[in-house]
Amino acid sequence: MTGKNLGFGDRLSAIKPDTETEATVPDHRIDEVAERHGFVTREPVQKIVRRKEAEPSANLNIRPPISTYNRFVTWAMENRLSYPEALKLLMDKAGV
Repeated sequence: MTGKNLGFGDRLSAIKPDTETEATVPDHRIDEVAERHGFVTREPVQKIVRRKEAEPSANLNIRPPISTYNRFVTWAMENRLSYPEALKLLMDKAGV
């Protein structure tokens, strides 16, 4: 906005930041005051996960016959395995 006269004159150049440092207020005190006044935090909520993945994952979408699907799901449930764990165990047994 150079070149435009907004009516402030030299008053803007007189504005300087404070040189004194204020005492630091702990975050938990700020949160308490904000909570009392009804402010809601914008910090992301931490997602709770049951298991930590050891390595990156990828999607595997297949359409087996229902009889094969039922055998796989039944076996995974009986052995209390997730589908990725069940697939890994079967591949390990097959030597693949």
